[in-house]
Amino acid sequence: MKQFRKSYYNNEWYEYSNMIKRRDNYKCLKCGRGEPNVILQTHHKMYKPRLKPWEYPASDCLTLCKGCHSKEHGLVEPDSGWTLVSIDDLGGLDGICERKGCGTEIRYEHITYHPNWGYKSVGSTCVEHLTREDQFLSQEVLKVFKNISGFINTSVWENGVTKNGKHFTYTTYSHHQIRIYGKGTYFSYQIALKRKGERWFDYGEFIQAKNKTLDQVKELGFIVLKGLITNDETEKELLRNIYSRIR
Repeated sequence: MKQFRKSYYNNEWYEYSNMIKRRDNYKCLKCGRGEPNVILQTHHKMYKPRLKPWEYPASDCLTLCKGCHSKEHGLVEPDSGWTLVSIDDLGGLDGICERKGCGTEIRYEHITYHPNWGYKSVGSTCVEHLTREDQFLSQEVLKVFKNISGFINTSVWENGVTKNGKHFTYTTYSHHQIRIYGKGTYFSYQIALKRKGERWFDYGEFIQAKNKTLDQVKELGFIVLKGLITNDETEKELLRNIYSRIR
């Protein structure tokens, strides 16, 4: 390796490197910046045994600034190439963003993965690690989380009794009802759908919810109801995934 590094300090490498930079219009092909704002370097996309640095086909090399070059070699944490694995609502500022230089307390924990850096937990303000599609997904998940939280904190619940004398608590959302039966940590809930303009509800089956608090059951009921009435397939899939993880 030392011998390989020494070979960079000669005229052949200097001329070859300048050729690559000239081909790339003296700009970093990652960030688009050029001299004198940054230091430009020639990056080998792969290393081949027995070839000297200037003996590579030009297509095997590209111009990068010093910062982007370091990221390519894993010396600096990259800002791209991360994949979103999951997003969790911790319920409070109970997490720490692991992005280098951040370290802030976070509520919405994004688990990301990079093939060269492994797994990292970051907050919603550091999602520039992610692909454009994952950034959109992150925004959609956060919107769903906030929608659920808003429902729990603002919905008005009343008490009722069935014809058979069974007590329940219920709330109305967009003409529909969520009914919750039970007490303590043993509940069941029921979604009652109602088409606009019709008088009667269409009552669904009872769904068991053991070892849950009342607020947790309200949350489950809202997720199920929202999943039934939304026409947004992305939202429906997100709600389904959230429900499967917290039920």
